[in-house]
Formats: sequence, structure tokens, C-alpha cells
Amino acid sequence: MSRTPFFSVVIPTYNRGGLIVKTLASVFSQTYRDFEVVVVDDGSTDDTERVLEPYVRRGEVRYVRHDRNCERARARNTGMEAAAGDYLTFLDSDDVMYPTNLADAALYAEAHPSVRLFHNLYELVDEHGRVLCRYDFPSLADPIRAITGGNFLSSVGVFISREIYARYRFDPELTSSEDWDFWLRVVADHRPGRIDKVNNGVVQHGGRSTNSLELDSLLERFAYLHDKIASDPHLKSVYGTSLKRLEAGALLYTGTVANLRCRHGEALKLLLRAASLDLRLAASVSFVKAFGIAVLRLDKGY
Repeated sequence: MSRTPFFSVVIPTYNRGGLIVKTLASVFSQTYRDFEVVVVDDGSTDDTERVLEPYVRRGEVRYVRHDRNCERARARNTGMEAAAGDYLTFLDSDDVMYPTNLADAALYAEAHPSVRLFHNLYELVDEHGRVLCRYDFPSLADPIRAITGGNFLSSVGVFISREIYARYRFDPELTSSEDWDFWLRVVADHRPGRIDKVNNGVVQHGGRSTNSLELDSLLERFAYLHDKIASDPHLKSVYGTSLKRLEAGALLYTGTVANLRCRHGEALKLLLRAASLDLRLAASVSFVKAFGIAVLRLDKGY
């Protein structure tokens, strides 16, 4: 019987044959070696399968392929079903781990055995690894306040125990906000911990999915998420007093996306709506930055 790895690194991918090699290199460069890699190919039509074939042949990667593109929620669900590790972490196929990512996570898990969900910090980098933006992360003193203000967990640098990834699933009805929905449900039941160290790079490039998000579609998805929380008895009992903050967090994110498109007038309207719902969110560093970019009509270049 094969030994259970401590970590499962689950990498969903779609038409990223030109990028996933760098992502895998960052995993195989980890100083901590007790891990498996599960790549879920979500029906790629490029050369992804050919690129991955040597890794599969050497036994470095377990490769699971969907026969058609089903979007990230289903790909991540497939990865969780295939995983065998004590802990699982997601890594998008265009992002990278820094060398001590898994080593630091292993030390944290050993030191905090009762914490079943924890994360490290991440930053936005260009394709050469140069830092474009260092993100601001909320305090975890009040996890409900933190997660309703925005999806700071994202889909990178988060570690979940087997008891979590065996129980929870991403909602396939959601795209681009499926991870926020997932973490809202998990955080409702599990208090998150944090490794206060930047251990992942989110790589900015022309094909990054956030570059193609439509503002109206984003707002529709967030409305679906809001209604889903409000109609679920358990989630409403946890988040009922935070629903306005949840809506404000969605508007802040959409306003940030509008800024990235240089649609500053729309961004300003979205941010003002967010502030009217939650003045405390309007005092956050993320809001102040987004508001300044909208008012000054800055092109951040990413």
C-alpha cells in the first residue's frame, strides 16, 4: 500500500501549456518533499497534455483529464476527489510557489494541530518575477468580518485538511467567484490561521482570467452568491448581520476590476455604493487605494 503524502498540490489547468511548466518547476523546487501533484486538465485544446506527458511518465504528476471544459469549480472538485494528502493546497497553472512554501506550511501544521484551515501571503508579480503589487490582508481577529470584506484567501496559498476537502465542494454554477463562495462556507465552520510570510506569486500576464471578466457578469455572480448565503439557514445564522458588508466587498472587487480596465467612472460609482453599505470597509487600505486610482484615473498597467 502506498504511503499517504503530507500535501496534495492540486493544479487545475486549461490551455496553459506555455505556462504550466514554470508553475510545476516552482513546486518541484520546494525544500520540503513530502507531496504529490495532481493536475486536472479541464479539457485543454492546446498542447497541455503533450507538455505534461514526461512528468506523468516519470511519476511526478498524477494527470486527470476532463473530456470537455467544465470551468474551474468542477476542475478543483475533481482534484479534491483525486487527492490523498493530509493537507491540500490549490495552485493555478500560471502561478508559482516560493521555495519554502510547503516547508513553512508543514511547520505551521505541526505547531497548530487543531487548525484545519490556514494560509500564507501572496503577491502580484510579472512574468520575470518582479513584484507589481503587495496585497493588504485583513486581520484574522474577526474571521467573519475578514472574509465578508473580500476574498483574501483567493485560490493560492491556502491549506486545508482532509476533513475539509472531503466535505466541501465548489459550486459549479459560479465562475470567477467560486472560490469566495467556497471559503465563505468553510470559514463559517473553521477559523482560519495564517503564516505571515509571502510564499506565493500570482503571475500577471495577458491571458490571466481576471483580464477577461465582464463587470455586469461579475455583479450577477455576486448577487447569486449573496442570495445563496441569505437563503441557507446555517450560513445566514453566521453571516446574517454581515450581508451588507458582503455586498460591499463584492462591489469593491468589481470596482477594482473596473480600474484595471481603466473604466474609472464606473469604478467610482461601484466604490461609492460599497461605501454606502459599509463605511468601515471604506476605511480599509484596499478601498482607499482603489478609490484613489478611480479619482486620479491612474493606469496601473496590470
